[in-house]
Amino acid sequence: MTVHNEEIGNNELFATNKFIQDFCLAANSVGMSKEEFSKAIGLSVECIDEPQGVIALHYIVKSYAVLLDYTHDELLGTQGKILPKGVISLMIKSASSERVLSSALTAIFHVNRVCQSPIKTNLIIEKDIVRWQFSLKTKEPTLSLFALTMLTCIANKTLSMLLKKDVPLLYASFVDSTPINVCDYQFLYSCPVKFNQDYNELVFDKTWLTKPVICKYKEVKSHLKVPLSITNYTFNSLGLIKQIKGIIALSPKSQFPTQNELASKLGMSVRTMQRKLDSENSNYMAIKDKFRHKKAIFYLDHTDKNLEYITERCGFSEVASFTRAFIRWQGCTPSKYQSKIENK
Repeated sequence: MTVHNEEIGNNELFATNKFIQDFCLAANSVGMSKEEFSKAIGLSVECIDEPQGVIALHYIVKSYAVLLDYTHDELLGTQGKILPKGVISLMIKSASSERVLSSALTAIFHVNRVCQSPIKTNLIIEKDIVRWQFSLKTKEPTLSLFALTMLTCIANKTLSMLLKKDVPLLYASFVDSTPINVCDYQFLYSCPVKFNQDYNELVFDKTWLTKPVICKYKEVKSHLKVPLSITNYTFNSLGLIKQIKGIIALSPKSQFPTQNELASKLGMSVRTMQRKLDSENSNYMAIKDKFRHKKAIFYLDHTDKNLEYITERCGFSEVASFTRAFIRWQGCTPSKYQSKIENK
């Protein structure tokens, strides 16, 4: 199936396993075997190697955390020179003491220079836009896009963390060629993503530079121990529904937890969980149904997996029951939905 390079809505649950394969390559480059890496992140070698596999986004942050502990390098050993643990936290600490975003970014660049970081970065301010550019020299060319992706994801979330507001990007661009998992990039950045460009850069509206810095370093310090985890940081309280989605996304082959198991994972009684869900106008069955719907669409949009495989991974016992549910969701069968995608 051809993955269409078009703007796709934000996805907080799934990704293809291509990034995990990249993390595995990075692990191998610093002396960690695939088996060691697999065990450390809690994902089987089979899942890592599976063509067009789909994994919970949790495993991306987990992979980063594992390699960070192994290398003590916030760029995971991909460069000839390391970025010691704690440097990104120091950048945010320095930026948090500034009044507006423009001076906060200047503070980040200052720490980057003083620490003699391998990250080369530049801020170009044009008439209406800001172009935040990055460059790295990876030890292995195959890890170039991977390293820049991790770095720019952290940089992107840093903007929102400092202002306690979502800072939408106008676009993101990379020098490297278009990867096979281009859909993941559109989810990560929630904006158009371009490849084969002249620069690696994040582009946003110039008006954000004058916005006040609201971030309090003490509130975000714990997130910065594993810098990539700030992609999960939210300046609003994490609703119960999102917590439940995160738990069931990790369920093996969508073997969903029972209500008792789910309540236990949430640290509350079933009755309390039900009452809280009632206050959010939802229930566990509805959440599971929406989860299955989203997962089915992801498989059909971005993989060539057959219906039997998708049926199992979406938690259905037979294709007929999956098809009935899909018709309820989309108004057509999975096969007709696939045909519509192919004809776009």
